[in-house]
Amino acid sequence: MQRTLVLAALCASLWPMLAVAQNPADSARAHPAASAHANAVAGEADAARIEACTSAAQTLIDKLAAGDYKAATADFDATMQANLSADKLGEAWQGLGKQAGKLESRGAPQNVMYEGHAIVTLPLRFEKAGINAQVACDADGKVAGFFLRPAEPQPSS
Repeated sequence: MQRTLVLAALCASLWPMLAVAQNPADSARAHPAASAHANAVAGEADAARIEACTSAAQTLIDKLAAGDYKAATADFDATMQANLSADKLGEAWQGLGKQAGKLESRGAPQNVMYEGHAIVTLPLRFEKAGINAQVACDADGKVAGFFLRPAEPQPSS
């Protein structure tokens, strides 16, 4: 009888701990589909921003190649407009033309999202050199950065 009382007392004292330890709500986690959906939505938004930035980069190069420097700056954000006027951009593009020759072709754009900016690198082939045009676009789709850099030399095969 004493064993039964001890066992009953032990079960009574452990029952609340067992009930709490096995409550599914304590270890519940969000269903993976919720984060997968959030990632998919974010991916779609980033893809749309990259597409818009690629279009802006292509338009920028089109306008520069046509000599329409004012139109080339039309999609610049306020900071870019304040720091790079159409005249300065035109001078830089013309200087590049004197060194590298005429723009002959464009390669496939490469893109990445970095710190909230869509970044598009557009390989440009001039008569005498390869140049990478890099365009960064902000969340509103405005050009927030524009760089021209020498392309890496292609390995000879």
